[in-house]
Amino acid sequence: MISARIEDYLEEIFLIESTGRDITVTDLAERLGITKGTVTVAVQKMVDAELLNHERYGALHLTAQGRIKGLLVYRRHEGLRAFFHELLGVDRERASEMACNMEHYIDSVTDERLYSMIEFFRGARANKEPWVGDLFAATESRVLLPNPLSVFEPGQKGVVTHLTAESELRGSLSEKGFVAGAAVSCLESGSDDVLLISVTPSKGRPEEMSVSRKDAATVWLRMN
Repeated sequence: MISARIEDYLEEIFLIESTGRDITVTDLAERLGITKGTVTVAVQKMVDAELLNHERYGALHLTAQGRIKGLLVYRRHEGLRAFFHELLGVDRERASEMACNMEHYIDSVTDERLYSMIEFFRGARANKEPWVGDLFAATESRVLLPNPLSVFEPGQKGVVTHLTAESELRGSLSEKGFVAGAAVSCLESGSDDVLLISVTPSKGRPEEMSVSRKDAATVWLRMN
């Protein structure tokens, strides 16, 4: 198994090869912004792994195995970049940066499904399917993700989405009104360990109570 850094070298060599140009150690060092010594060490590793051919002071040439590996890394990069840029609307440069960080951790099945999804999306966009506009609108809308009650401060409010407590504590909290849909207000932070709160079930009256931050960590709410 080769490292993520070696995969970066293979991808870069593959991209240059695809332009029809030769590449040397010096060229690769300049493109990647690293020293020739660092590249030389990496090149030897690729030669030893039979991914690269390199004559002393000559050009670098991918082997058949190295070319396939370089193609795979490039495909994963492009798939991720397209997902971030075309579907999520992230600017191209930032999308490429994130793709670089993630491309080494995608397996072949995920890679194929990602491309299938992107091609489906591109076809729908070309056909001006109405849901494409809905998708863009949805991705631009701010989603309030749930937070545990333990991080709430006085004055903050939310609605219970779920509990992550184990069975006994879960039952106790449910009996106190911490059920999905219940409205919760943080009234006071008595200490680092206790919160004074108000709980209002979807059908019921508000009730004030104290809850430890330890227990509160298992109550998740979407903040208002």
